Amino acid sequence: MNTWSDFVRALGQDEGGSIVTDLCREVGEPPAVSETPDSYNDPEGKTKFYKFIKSGLELGFRSGKLNHVNFFVQRHEGYSAYKTDVLGRIAQTWRVQDIIAELGPPTKEAPGKVDMLIGCIQPWLKYEFKTYALRMEFSEDGRLWKVTLMSSL
Repeated sequence: MNTWSDFVRALGQDEGGSIVTDLCREVGEPPAVSETPDSYNDPEGKTKFYKFIKSGLELGFRSGKLNHVNFFVQRHEGYSAYKTDVLGRIAQTWRVQDIIAELGPPTKEAPGKVDMLIGCIQPWLKYEFKTYALRMEFSEDGRLWKVTLMSSL
């Protein structure tokens, strides 16, 4: 079973490298693979996604390297809930006040709101560390909803 530190260590690593392939193997389900369409005209190229629907995980690769990992802590857009390790605890046990008590004041934060184009935006906290950033979104009752682990390299 993958631990939080396994995901952090995999950030910035090659898509076909042993660290990433071991990480994917440990998830225990084959990913649905997709990529952004050509019409996005992204100057850095397409983003390739490995979607582990039953495990509640999505890995995003940019320029062949693991750029980010989404952990869907609560069911979302067809993903099952990710029920494993986030910062050394079962993902569903975290609440906003627990995160702040554990990590201190966030680097950035925003309250929830409704956007006319994209709908509901969950309240979030962002923490920036030396090699990665962590963005945590919360449901209205303060429970952890989604986590995005991003490479800062």
